[in-house]
Amino acid sequence: MRKARKLKLSYKIFIGLFLGIIVGAILSAIGKDTPFVETVVPWLGLLGDLFLRLIRMVVVPLVLFSITSGVANLNEIKKLRSVGIKTLIFFLLTGFLSIGTGVVMANIFKPGAGLNIAELGTDSIEIQELPTVFETILGIFPANIFESLVEGEMLHIISFAIFVGAALLLMGERGKPIVDLVDRLSDMMYRVVDIVIQFTPIGVFGLMAKAVTAFGVGIFGPVFKFILVDYGANIFTIAVFYSLIIYFIGRVNPIKFFKKAFESWAIAFSTCSSAAALPVAMKNGVNEMGIPKDTASFVLPLGATANMNGTGIYFGVIVLFAAQLYGIDISISQQIMLVLTATMLAIGCAAAPQTGLIISIALLTNLGIPLDGIALIAGVYRIVDQIHTSTNSMGDLVVAVAVSSMEGDLDRELLEYGGMFATSEAK
Repeated sequence: MRKARKLKLSYKIFIGLFLGIIVGAILSAIGKDTPFVETVVPWLGLLGDLFLRLIRMVVVPLVLFSITSGVANLNEIKKLRSVGIKTLIFFLLTGFLSIGTGVVMANIFKPGAGLNIAELGTDSIEIQELPTVFETILGIFPANIFESLVEGEMLHIISFAIFVGAALLLMGERGKPIVDLVDRLSDMMYRVVDIVIQFTPIGVFGLMAKAVTAFGVGIFGPVFKFILVDYGANIFTIAVFYSLIIYFIGRVNPIKFFKKAFESWAIAFSTCSSAAALPVAMKNGVNEMGIPKDTASFVLPLGATANMNGTGIYFGVIVLFAAQLYGIDISISQQIMLVLTATMLAIGCAAAPQTGLIISIALLTNLGIPLDGIALIAGVYRIVDQIHTSTNSMGDLVVAVAVSSMEGDLDRELLEYGGMFATSEAK
């Protein structure tokens, strides 16, 4: 007998999304103030609240173990110190610029404006005020890590994880058993995430049905605007920032670069997996772009897990989007801190499906923004995750070309004239 094909999670989420829309539209037509609807809606809300509770459950240990593991496994920087430092600087720089772009575009186009979903029954909202500059700098580091873990203070957890990872790295062989343990704990949390994510279709159904019952189908205007802003910020990052780096630092024609990077970009876009695009990026980077094999072997795999510009853009846009949905004003200073926090999270965010959705919950929680609105994006996350992943993947090649150029070993002739027109010597 032919084995039945298992339905992909993304399809299940879309099914949950559309069923939620249908049920919500029916309940809205019946009348949200009727006794029947008033009885049903709390149960729908329970499904959504349970989903959000499960998501919040995994955020802190996921961030703690994944960032600690990532830093502790950067031992190749000892061999490639110069390349490693330049690579990390580019990761931080491109992350900061791309996330800043997303925040600016969210401020300009205001995708969540015009719909106040606080009517869904959320308690009074108080956005956490940003302290002074000096207090902000001190606030990056925890006074009591256990208290920070309990309260979910993400910057504290990130900085602590970096210190622990660095300490394990400096311990060398003596730290290897602990590194192995942390790696296993990190893998364990990804498995927990896999389990929790299976509940996404049900949670999306409940939250979407509840939202549509309250507001009708007009709620999807902001969702469409969110997708446009998210895609716009990613395209701007590729067309402007990546092009400038390729032209001025790589000193090669950006158009020719993009043509040769398109294959891995397309794979990342269609699969939502940097890992799936990595082998093609490695092959094309060495054979067609003139990146030295040792540099490509270091930068591209590291970038697949630590260079998340597209995902970082999502972090910035989703926070502004959620705040606008609730009519919340986020100050300029808070937005600057948001960009900094999102940059650090993007560096430490693992390249796993749905991780961006999960980590964004932590950002919203950290700012005190209600989580109900996350359902609007959870249902279409696969659509936006495609552009996130492809931007991430192309960013890895951009950094590899830039670092190779600064190291003086980029084969520009191969990048300019390689492929089918390359000379035999270049090949």
